[in-house]
Amino acid sequence: MASSCTGKIDVIGHSMGATLAAQQITKLGVHNQVDAFVGVAGAFRGLLSCGVYPWNVITSTCGAYGLSVGSPFLDDLYGVRFGSRVYSIKSNIDQIVCSSGSCLIYGVHSSSIWGQDGTYTYATGHFGLQTDTAAKQYDLIK
Repeated sequence: MASSCTGKIDVIGHSMGATLAAQQITKLGVHNQVDAFVGVAGAFRGLLSCGVYPWNVITSTCGAYGLSVGSPFLDDLYGVRFGSRVYSIKSNIDQIVCSSGSCLIYGVHSSSIWGQDGTYTYATGHFGLQTDTAAKQYDLIK
């Protein structure tokens, strides 16, 4: 941030990297220094494949410090704004986020970010969201 021309940065995160970036922004209290935050295929609301905390699958991805629905990790992010502009890029055929057969957590797509300024849905898989949306990701941060 110190070497940024504007004093602000843009953040693009994919999958768990998106939720971990959001956690660090929140933990460090630097959301006012993030111009654009783009979450690509993130599980901001959790993964049904992880279960619902505390009755969850305990793996490095799930559990209290992971992506179980209602985990303390995700609860700490709920409702927090991660930047001046916030966007999500998602898919209804994402083989990770939607692996249980549904992408919805309490009626909302898990990759949706509360208070987002825009969301974009593509017909591609989890890793295609990362690679095939590069032009859109760039457009969102410029």
